[in-house]
Amino acid sequence: MILTGTITHPDGSYGHLEAEGDTYEEARENLYALLEESQNPITIRTDR
Repeated sequence: MILTGTITHPDGSYGHLEAEGDTYEEARENLYALLEESQNPITIRTDR
């Protein structure tokens, strides 16, 4: 499963991150591991 997360940066701009996992929970953990301290997740979208 692939998750795409929309994130905000400190300057107010938006970006996207992708993470993969065997389950939703694993992919979500991998996505959150990619976040830098100053980034905030807004939405998570699944791609099945």
